[in-house]
Amino acid sequence: MGVRYICSATFGLALTLLLLAAFTAAAADSGEDILKRAQDLRLTDPASAIALLDQHIPETETERPETEGDNTELLRARMRLVELRARIHRDIGRQNAAAEDAVRLERIAQAIDQPVPQARAQFMRGTIQAETGDIAGALQRFHDARRTLEATSATAELARVLNAIGVAHNFSGDFARARGYYEQALETVRRVDARALESSILGNRALVLAELEGAEVGLAAHREALALARQLGDVQSVGNQLANICSRLVEVNRLTEAATTCREALAIVEELGNARLIAGTRMSIGDLARSRGQLEDARTNYEAALGLAEGRIPSVETNVLEKLAELDERRGEPQQALERVRQLMALRAEGREQERSHLIEELEIRYQVEKQEHEIELLELDRALQTSKLRHRSLLLIGTGIALLLALLLLLVAWRGFIIKSRLERQLGERNQELGEALDTITRLAREDSLTGLLNRRAFLDLAEREARRSRRTGEPLSMVMGDIDRFKELNDSSGHSAGDEVLRQLAERMEQSIREIDIVCRWGGEEFLFLLPGTQLAEAYRIIQRVHERITEKPVELDPQPVAITMTFGIAAVDSEIDAAIERADMAMYQGKDAGRNRIIVDADQASERPDP
Repeated sequence: MGVRYICSATFGLALTLLLLAAFTAAAADSGEDILKRAQDLRLTDPASAIALLDQHIPETETERPETEGDNTELLRARMRLVELRARIHRDIGRQNAAAEDAVRLERIAQAIDQPVPQARAQFMRGTIQAETGDIAGALQRFHDARRTLEATSATAELARVLNAIGVAHNFSGDFARARGYYEQALETVRRVDARALESSILGNRALVLAELEGAEVGLAAHREALALARQLGDVQSVGNQLANICSRLVEVNRLTEAATTCREALAIVEELGNARLIAGTRMSIGDLARSRGQLEDARTNYEAALGLAEGRIPSVETNVLEKLAELDERRGEPQQALERVRQLMALRAEGREQERSHLIEELEIRYQVEKQEHEIELLELDRALQTSKLRHRSLLLIGTGIALLLALLLLLVAWRGFIIKSRLERQLGERNQELGEALDTITRLAREDSLTGLLNRRAFLDLAEREARRSRRTGEPLSMVMGDIDRFKELNDSSGHSAGDEVLRQLAERMEQSIREIDIVCRWGGEEFLFLLPGTQLAEAYRIIQRVHERITEKPVELDPQPVAITMTFGIAAVDSEIDAAIERADMAMYQGKDAGRNRIIVDADQASERPDP
């Protein structure tokens, strides 16, 4: 009886294990089947794909099988389903739902506790933050994923993250830095067979090439990416590249070809249901209509793009508002144009652009400093290794030098070891000094605008807060001035970015020569400059800026092949309490000057009683 009972129990345990293994395999197979069906529906019927995934993803984490906590394969299957649903939510503009799935994705990745799933979750969270306009937050997530993947062999995943970092810098307008990351991504992805990812990276690189080297260069690069996408049969990439080619063709005024390409692009992206692509394509079609003089068609397409982008895609929303404001002014509707400008100013007033630029630069500098610190650590380890080798050699010589007959040899070897050690320490000391100087250079660059040599935004705000505290303590007046170069984008488009950079450098020099020693000026961003005038009432501030204005307009900027006359519009406001509030009032005054015809100085309307007669 005892033997029979033991045999029965053993057979029952084996049967249980077999059933558990069969359940796990069946669950994995089922998960793969659901994943494939949802992927097939993703482009043609995203709502049905989401509904299918909803049926197989528990609503709460407590609705998972009891065995799941110890089963990595089940967790991986769950992660793939949640990741796909997050991607579909993101692509159709349902960013809140996508963000909720991204949080769940990170929880599952933590349970798996392996680097690649964790990096994928970080990457997905970053893409959703980028779609909602939080570029700084997205960039931080992407760098976290990069650090996680650099210690693994997941080459394709690393290339995807490097590409995403490039996209984040592209969104923020730092095209040169974006290009560097795209080149790294291409070099990385070409080590493995990942042609679809290579096509995506080529398309992104084409965007920055168009900005840095002109529309024709960008057009050729987009066609290269399109050819690869068609070869792979990647419908989404084909639609994306056609939309970009449509935009480039409008830029180079090849309008007939642009019309055909734009129609084809719109048909594909509308079928895909990607809100960003549809909004961007509608904006390009609006540009095409405006170039043809079809202002009503242009307005219709701009409005359609705004409807898709408003509150969801900040970069597209800002561009469309600018285009609608210009179009309304051209159509003789100044009141409507003013309303567009107010919407645009409201977006800026939220501080998103300022905070993103500041945080992005800070993260990038932190990354560069991190690389330098890593190099220093490697040098310290190398020095420790060399010291250990020298110590070992000395001990070995001492051990073999017990006999008096070897005393002389021992002294010679020890002396030689001392010389080698001294030379190594001297070389390592020189290297550490060089790295210290490099860190000092990075710190200086963190406070200085690399193009004009003026203070950057971060350094200016530090000094401005200090002056504001002093002003509140002493009661001395303090004035803030925002200046913007008129029609700078037209100059860039017609003469190129190198000409625009030269204009910024020469104007920065004239500004520094025109202000007092106690005044502070910085490059606030793009073609905007910000002045802080300590101990200055609005009347005196007006005279100082009038002197700056005269210095800028007294003679053209020297460019090759011919000089270009440049004007600026300035807005002046008093600093009553907070620096941010004064910047906003100066910015609004400056935009009033833009609306009034540019090339003028405007004092904040609430404080205009202090303005002198010109």
